[in-house]
This record gives sequence, structure tokens and C-alpha cells, in this order.
Amino acid sequence: MAELVIHDVEETVFGRLQLRAKNHGRTIADEARMIIEEALNDRPADAWAGVDAIRERLAASGRTFSDSAELLREDRDR
Repeated sequence: MAELVIHDVEETVFGRLQLRAKNHGRTIADEARMIIEEALNDRPADAWAGVDAIRERLAASGRTFSDSAELLREDRDR
């Protein structure tokens, strides 16, 4: 497995990484690895979970919504 060393990380960024690692019960290296893996995946873990939940709720409501492209086109044509 390859090794990565990152120099000149701002103290505030490093502090936030430490806090995030602690909150997830990981080491700083493990947390940094997870952040990099999620950033490079096609779809980061849980990034769209909130959006998917809203979409499901709206679909279950039975309401229909207009296409935003049509609204934008109408606005541009004014």
C-alpha cells in the first residue's frame, strides 16, 4: 500500500480533522483516508441521503412539480 505525507496543513484544518476523527472513533490517519476515499468515489457515502429522502417524500405525497427548465426559459424570455 502506498504512503502519503501532507505538509503545511493549517492548524485550524488539522484541528477540525482531529475532532472529526475523534467523533468517528478513528485515528487521524484513518479519518484522512476516509475523507480522500469518499472524495474520489463516484458518489460519496451519504452525501445524497438527504436529497433522496426529500425526493421520496415528495413522490409519496402525489404532488407534481413543473420542470424548472421551463420556468427558467420563461423567465429568460421576458
